[in-house]
Amino acid sequence: MAVNQGLKTLAENSPNFNNQGIQNLINPVNVGWVEKTRTLAQKVDASTVLTVSQKNDLNATLDTQPHLNLGRTLEDLDLHTTKIFTGELGQQDLNDDRPNTGTFLDHVQDVQGFESIIPNLYGYTADSINKGVAGHFGTVSGAVDSAMKTLRTAVEFINSKSESTDTAFQTATQNISNFLDTLGDSTAFDESTFNSLQSAFQTASDNFNTTLTGGQYTTFRTNMITARATIVDQIALEVTNLGVIRTYSESLNNLSAYVTLADNANIRNLVIRTSNNANFRDYFEQYGKRTANQNPLFEGIGNDSAESTAIDEILSLKGLPDVVDFLDIDSVAAKATRDDRLKTTVSFQGLNTEQIIDTACEELSISTANKDVYAKSKSLLTNLNQRDRDLVKAELDLNQQIDTLS
Repeated sequence: MAVNQGLKTLAENSPNFNNQGIQNLINPVNVGWVEKTRTLAQKVDASTVLTVSQKNDLNATLDTQPHLNLGRTLEDLDLHTTKIFTGELGQQDLNDDRPNTGTFLDHVQDVQGFESIIPNLYGYTADSINKGVAGHFGTVSGAVDSAMKTLRTAVEFINSKSESTDTAFQTATQNISNFLDTLGDSTAFDESTFNSLQSAFQTASDNFNTTLTGGQYTTFRTNMITARATIVDQIALEVTNLGVIRTYSESLNNLSAYVTLADNANIRNLVIRTSNNANFRDYFEQYGKRTANQNPLFEGIGNDSAESTAIDEILSLKGLPDVVDFLDIDSVAAKATRDDRLKTTVSFQGLNTEQIIDTACEELSISTANKDVYAKSKSLLTNLNQRDRDLVKAELDLNQQIDTLS
């Protein structure tokens, strides 16, 4: 139910979703060599002169040491989070000839459904299989915040040392950037110069990395590698999930719809007769039997209680034990005649109380040696009352199995 307080203000405003929070994390990292690699990444993406093949080759070169090509990571993160809010990362509606990948709100509502349906169908959370909020919107909901802060710490430290290999790496990066600027819209392309600049970049990248592998930089280098991988993997996860969000949503909705069919016996029979998947049919084939095992007496009992306590509660609801005094041998004998193990296998007709107790003890393999009728009654009553507990436990187990996803 909606909370009315503040609702009018909400209705009179728009959310203005944006990735400013991500940009705030990017800006402190975007300094020194990182800024130059990001500028270069932007120019590569924007170039209308470089062919797709040349762009691919150049991007591979820039990834000679991927953790040093952090500008590409920041640029990808910025663009990715922008696309989350435009909805363009979503799955195209195949029934629409126009571009229709859904809106950010559409995607959020789908994921809200996932977080509700998945636990009901499978017994685990949507987040546990990366199908919750973090699996679709983690970059804008905090999943990469720690990694970005780790990058900031490492970049600020390394940048502050002004190592000569850092300077050389920045120069090599800038030289490629300058080369792309000279291309303009010209189709003239100096392949030799282009290759030479890439070779120089690779050397500078390797040298800078060598500097970072020792001494005071070792931990920062390791942290950069780990943090970058976290961000790259998170982006890839979200691209994959949002790219199939319509298909996944439809599959869950279909499963939920099938479950609702099971209540109708005629529909169950239709499914059983027409489904060619034995595992799928099983739910419908066993539904009637499993439903019959439900007992309203057991609702809310057993889940939050120790089993012994739960059994005591159910016995009390059933009015058991109905005989507690073994000295009342007539009541003990009467209880024996009602025992499910005895009433179908032993005839008590014409027997008196002591004979009933003797016959019941013999049938249930209860020792009677050197016992008077009251000692026999005590042993028999203990056995009969334990039988009541065992039956309740079996019924409780069946009832709990119905509510256990399997």
